[in-house]
Amino acid sequence: MQETFKRMSESGTIRREDLYFIWEQKDFSAILPYKEFIFNILIYLDILAEQRRYDTITGSRLPVENFFVPCMVIERNTTSFMDKECTPERAICLAFLFKGTIIPPALPNRLISACLSMWTLKQYEERTLLFSGFIGLSFDKSHDIVVCVEGNKILLYIVHKTSSGLIVPDIATGVKECLVITMERISDFYQSTIHAKRSQQSPFHIEYSCSQMQCFISETEAVQTSEWMCDKHKLTHNAGNWLVWNQDKKKEECEQNCPGLSDDALSQIPSDIELLRFSTNCVSNQMHELVSYLEMSKKWDSITHNYPNDIEVAKYLVLSKWKEIKVQSNFKALAEALTKMDISTHFLCQVRRERRAETDLPLEFLDCIPTDEILDKLAPQIGQVYFQLGAVIGLSIGTLETIQSNNPRDLAAQNREVLFAWRKDKTVKPTIMVLIQALVNIGKGARCLQEVLKNVDLKTLKESEEVRGEGAISKEPKNTSEQKPHGKKKKSKKCSIA
Repeated sequence: MQETFKRMSESGTIRREDLYFIWEQKDFSAILPYKEFIFNILIYLDILAEQRRYDTITGSRLPVENFFVPCMVIERNTTSFMDKECTPERAICLAFLFKGTIIPPALPNRLISACLSMWTLKQYEERTLLFSGFIGLSFDKSHDIVVCVEGNKILLYIVHKTSSGLIVPDIATGVKECLVITMERISDFYQSTIHAKRSQQSPFHIEYSCSQMQCFISETEAVQTSEWMCDKHKLTHNAGNWLVWNQDKKKEECEQNCPGLSDDALSQIPSDIELLRFSTNCVSNQMHELVSYLEMSKKWDSITHNYPNDIEVAKYLVLSKWKEIKVQSNFKALAEALTKMDISTHFLCQVRRERRAETDLPLEFLDCIPTDEILDKLAPQIGQVYFQLGAVIGLSIGTLETIQSNNPRDLAAQNREVLFAWRKDKTVKPTIMVLIQALVNIGKGARCLQEVLKNVDLKTLKESEEVRGEGAISKEPKNTSEQKPHGKKKKSKKCSIA
């Protein structure tokens, strides 16, 4: 039993059988007959969180062996993540300030459990970033999330791989909204347990940090002032600094007070997905002029000759080749080219935008990794967008060109290889929700995936996953599969950003 408590305090995990063993003590005799029900209640209340595992070859969900117990973790964060990664150059911060001097421990512990159910726990320095009052999560390959408790504040950080100026506002806004909703529901629950009336006022208010992430201004004050100078650093901030946390997801144009890309962001080399966003928003008849200013005209002619029927792929490829060939292939070079074309440099702000993915699929589906059968059925329905899909889910140009070379005239096979390569990646859990977001980002939409999932019975799927998870083996993709249809399901209540 001592070993169990030691493991909980160090790693925050416990096995189901260990908890049942604890309940076999005399003091718990009253609840032992209802142990499974009580266990499920603890999961429902976010006191326990499933440590879900999947076979990355088949997508099979493996039996849950461990459960996270955040309230039992006593070890503090001793990694260098906050010093080396969560820096003012790469991160932004806001605070949820609670009334009183401290926050009741139950609230942040339940919040951490809820975060575990929405995003992937991050690994850093060969350790999982789960400590007392602290959690680090991977949102995607470019963005990480940090939630930590300091006194009467819960701090939220969004960390970008290269520059805070390239953080996607839709992601920051969505994460903020998810945490606000989650904390309000947790607070409402605890008020109901003491038969207290629901307060019309939120138990916390939001504060935005300065660019050094040390000084704070209340959200109410921030929206009412055009400029703010932080106390410690005497740095001036304007209203546009807070737009990243309050993006209107339906509005495609920049806000009037949008500051554009920061100097630090302009000095960065665009990632593949940022180039894809840029090329998607660039009108085809503007490309001749753009490539001339980028000194890529000959390469553009060659690529369009090789892709005469796919201008979208050609636009993306010429920008990728520009990044590969040119020394100064940064955002500043793109901004200078746009200026010469008499196009506002705010056009570059589109590389920081992400389309909002919404779905009626049940929550249980969204967190699953798609199986071989699902990917096999989806591949023929995606169409001629495998290059864009591969780029948006993180595959390299070299990998995509190899896939095309291996399957020159077989679109379904190209799509299938892209999907299976994506699923093998362990950086971010390759769930159905991640796939939906990718399909939406490339303009395909999620309807094709929803049609495939109509013929998937969730109960049967989970049962087959448990059987295969005991000794799952690789299998070659196939073109057809048979699964039973399911009945009507409830609409997902999960935050769309998760």
